[in-house]
Amino acid sequence: MKKLRFIIPVFVMAFISVHCSNDDLEVPRDTLNEGGFETLYSFGFNEESGLSTSEGETGTEFTISATGNEVNRMQGVDGNALFFDGLSTTVSGELPTMELPQGLLTISLWTAVKSYPIGTAGMVTLMSQGGNTGAVVGLNKFGRVVVQLYVNGALQTTVASTKSIPRHQWSHITVSIDTKRGVVTTYLNKERIAENNTATGLITWPEGNTQVFIGKNAFGEKMGQFDIDYFSGALDEIRIIKGRPGVADVSTLFSAVNPPATVDFNTEFEFLAEDTNRPIYHPIPDYGWTNEPNGLMYYKGEYHMFYQKNDVFLGIAQQNWGHMKSQDLVTWEDLNNVLWPTSNPYDNFGAWAGDATVDDDGNPVIVYTGVNGVKASIALAVSFDDMQTFEKFEQNPVIAGRPSDVNLDFRDPFIWKEGNTWYMIVGAGIGGVGGNTVLYASNDLYNWDDSYQGVFFQGQMAEGEGEFWEVPIVHKFPNGKYLFLVQKTPDHTSPARTFYWIGDFNGQEFIPDHQEAKDFEVVNGFLSPTVTVDAQGRTTAIGIIPDEVSPGFQQQAGWAHLFSLPQVWELNANNKLKITPHPNVSEYRGEMREYSSISLTPEEGNYLNESGRHYELNATLNTGSAEKVGFVLGRSDDGAEQLKVYYDVAAQEWVIDASQSSLAEGARKDIRRGSYPVAAGENVDVRIFVDGSVLEVFINGEDHFTGRFFPTLPSADGIELFVEGGNATAENVKIWEMQSSTN
Repeated sequence: MKKLRFIIPVFVMAFISVHCSNDDLEVPRDTLNEGGFETLYSFGFNEESGLSTSEGETGTEFTISATGNEVNRMQGVDGNALFFDGLSTTVSGELPTMELPQGLLTISLWTAVKSYPIGTAGMVTLMSQGGNTGAVVGLNKFGRVVVQLYVNGALQTTVASTKSIPRHQWSHITVSIDTKRGVVTTYLNKERIAENNTATGLITWPEGNTQVFIGKNAFGEKMGQFDIDYFSGALDEIRIIKGRPGVADVSTLFSAVNPPATVDFNTEFEFLAEDTNRPIYHPIPDYGWTNEPNGLMYYKGEYHMFYQKNDVFLGIAQQNWGHMKSQDLVTWEDLNNVLWPTSNPYDNFGAWAGDATVDDDGNPVIVYTGVNGVKASIALAVSFDDMQTFEKFEQNPVIAGRPSDVNLDFRDPFIWKEGNTWYMIVGAGIGGVGGNTVLYASNDLYNWDDSYQGVFFQGQMAEGEGEFWEVPIVHKFPNGKYLFLVQKTPDHTSPARTFYWIGDFNGQEFIPDHQEAKDFEVVNGFLSPTVTVDAQGRTTAIGIIPDEVSPGFQQQAGWAHLFSLPQVWELNANNKLKITPHPNVSEYRGEMREYSSISLTPEEGNYLNESGRHYELNATLNTGSAEKVGFVLGRSDDGAEQLKVYYDVAAQEWVIDASQSSLAEGARKDIRRGSYPVAAGENVDVRIFVDGSVLEVFINGEDHFTGRFFPTLPSADGIELFVEGGNATAENVKIWEMQSSTN
């Protein structure tokens, strides 16, 4: 990196020398540099590896810290750049205060923003943590440059631009702070985009050394236990400058490098690949937090799935829409986010869940919940480049808020078309009565004025159906019957739960064939499915299987939640929903071990002596005279960790006993049950998928349940059968190692 220095004419120096002889006048250290500028410190991040980086002018080593003690580098604008994960990555060290200017300070940097923060993220922070001296050039939740600095000991905060820094592309930012004139000037890609007032006086610096953070702010903004002031994206070619560059100087800084046309964020973390609790053949984002999948569709030969995403906070806040694509519904590529909160008054607190479809002109359209901190509304976004990007509809919100006949929340639209009419249902509820969904209709998908049709279907709290419903879906099967599925939100009576009805739709409301809701799962755990029809015409769905662990557990892991395997949904002859694994999952089977017939007795054990963390297990069980029969999974050599999945004959229930499944603090360790009748002597076909910490069980080719478990011991990978209270048999036991889908 070349050191840039502009020489000041001798007569100016002579004048200032005389001017400074007045002992009664306090003169900034940088007065001699007015009219020019000098690079004091720089960071190029061109190291190939390691947990440190060298400041370019003095060679001072700065420490890089991150979750898993792992630092990712990527192609920058000049050699390498440093990738900041938005959750933990920080460069830290100290610089001598005596060199830092008191009146003319400029920060120049290149950045490729991945996600906007929840708080104010520091890009370059010259300030001790929680201190009251120094300066910060950062980014707010809308991607606007923010300058925070202490002038004469008082904090000054300036939102230095009304223009958001673009995401997913390289941008050059120069911020020039002139506290003698009281002006902050901001340049984006050599264009001056803002000039703002600030206090006049001297920038306040600490005695001795100044703490430096790159990629994090120092004001300690938190949400719960999580810091929300980390930067997300890449930084390169940072310069801390004494002086005030002019427009031509900024253009010189901009032209000094040749940034690549595209940005390839390096989100492949070795510590995540080595995490044995992380799945290898279930869909999961590269890192960070995820929630409900939305808008699964088959489009131009590929499957696309959107999802609620947050890669700067492991929880719900400032929701983005993540985006994945796949050729086969099993291997997924995580792409750039396509929606995020903006300063629009309808979605400035989050782009929450919804659905996706293709309009009458063939353009993909997202319908989503815009949240502004007061109420929710419904908005649209359209793609004109095959879902690489989405543009928010100019007439948003298309539905301004909930109708008058519901009085709780209002969110999670689902869209479908019949004939020439587009229908939309939205999750809602009536306090003290029950959850419901409300119906809208449109002729063109974009105009929803006067479109309200009334309540689509009303649930009853008294029947255990909850007070509010979210993420509803409607799907019409080939026999003409409709599935209507919702998720009740957790309340004092029970946790979140997914259930459904089968029935008919008359254009105004849903008419169920059965009054009582049917549980989607035998044992509760799977939530919020998104549904489509695959290339072969099969109704296909994917849902979320949440962790249900403590925030501290998630913070240490660096990721939270995952998606289910793709499922095929069918109706049997009695219009009961059948749930099976999608056939494509079987393509990932590896080596198989087989056991033809096993007699199970309480006195014996060690029937299989198998082990694994990523596998499929098939078996046909006959309960015989047993009280309990099933599987022990994730068992350590000493039995300190083990998960039991079994059928309780007396209770007529499937049971997931995770009470001894983990020694980790904050891991899920409960026992869950679900009713499932099995007649004495009847065979039960069981198909189990274990993938790190996730369990999926399919029963008799029609039913399903899920679980999570988080072993800590290296030997906690045992696979075994067990029986209690009598004898049983296991036939056709097959175990396949499952290959990674490299998602």
